[in-house]
Amino acid sequence: MRDRLVSFTGLALMVALILATVEIAAYFYSTYLARRYGILFYLPQITEDYATYAARVNPRLGWPSSQALQKQQDDMIAMASAPGTDLTKIDREFPISAYGDSFTAGFGVKPEYAWSNVLGRMLGCHIANYGIPGYGTDQAYLRFHDNNQDGAKIVLFGVLSENIQRNVNQLRNFLIPSSQCQTKPRFVLDNQGHVQFVPLPKLTAQNYEDFIQNPDHYLSHDYFVPGGPSGAQKLEFPYTWSILKAHKFFYDRYVLGYKSYLQFYLPHHPSQAFPLTLAIIKQCISEVQKRGKHPIVLVFPTDEDFRVYHRHFVYAPLIHALKREHIEYIDLGTEILKRLGSRSYMELFLGGQYHHFNENGNKLVARILFDYFKAKRYLPVSVQETATLPPG
Repeated sequence: MRDRLVSFTGLALMVALILATVEIAAYFYSTYLARRYGILFYLPQITEDYATYAARVNPRLGWPSSQALQKQQDDMIAMASAPGTDLTKIDREFPISAYGDSFTAGFGVKPEYAWSNVLGRMLGCHIANYGIPGYGTDQAYLRFHDNNQDGAKIVLFGVLSENIQRNVNQLRNFLIPSSQCQTKPRFVLDNQGHVQFVPLPKLTAQNYEDFIQNPDHYLSHDYFVPGGPSGAQKLEFPYTWSILKAHKFFYDRYVLGYKSYLQFYLPHHPSQAFPLTLAIIKQCISEVQKRGKHPIVLVFPTDEDFRVYHRHFVYAPLIHALKREHIEYIDLGTEILKRLGSRSYMELFLGGQYHHFNENGNKLVARILFDYFKAKRYLPVSVQETATLPPG
């Protein structure tokens, strides 16, 4: 009897040791994932206090502050009219504006090497670039919608392939960990397929800390909210159970083979990300046309899109939909492939933690747009026959 008791005690200790080891391993693994990626496990890493958040947040767009947006607006106007900017009458004949995220903004290189400024020098006109890093298609559209000072004749609406995730998200910290509290608006589709605006969550000094710890209590329209349909989980004890509850993510990626944001382009995905993104684009295009302007959608690829490329890009459903809806677009990924030749796509990207175009990538984007404008005869008559690309 005593031998049995000793044996049982030893077995229990061994099981406890194994479970403790598994739990410790689960803790370190899940914490690593949460701190590195954020999209699978939510671990509150926001250190910004409410006063700082309230002073920084844009109540309409999320970020940057209203003051920063106004400064961007003033800088665009000043740049177009400043003495010695070497802009001719072409500038008045061919003004262009651009909206989108960091790829539209030309993030990661000096301003003079950003594609819009390179293209502006090629065309001899000013391009007002209103791109804001981190923006979803929704925020980019709202930026245009609210900008009554845009006098451009042609509006370039930048859509980055991974924006499709941002369009069903309201707390960017779910996607990319940050010390800031990065809230944003979004749109949802009603029963008729029309977009309906969902504003930022109403945060106060009283509920701010609770929001950080329990965002699921405030964000009913965020697909990535912990415990929601995405499979993302709040990182908490027991950590092994947190990992098990996140099985949907692992199943989608390693069993179904969905890479990155591919699944969000599926027409019947539960997030409705694809039909929503298309609806936002259509709404924006309609407004651009009602203002008497010429809209063109610029579809930007990421380095990830080139890495997983197989006969077509991940965002191919969007290209097919734009074509079906008779929306003018430029598929920059396909156009880049035509010009790559034997070169690696990585020669066009910064690499490392930044996945944006480098100077060569920005220059190639500018050349693609220049060729497109000339082929479509969108250049002013005074430039159409004489405009040529600079060497290199």
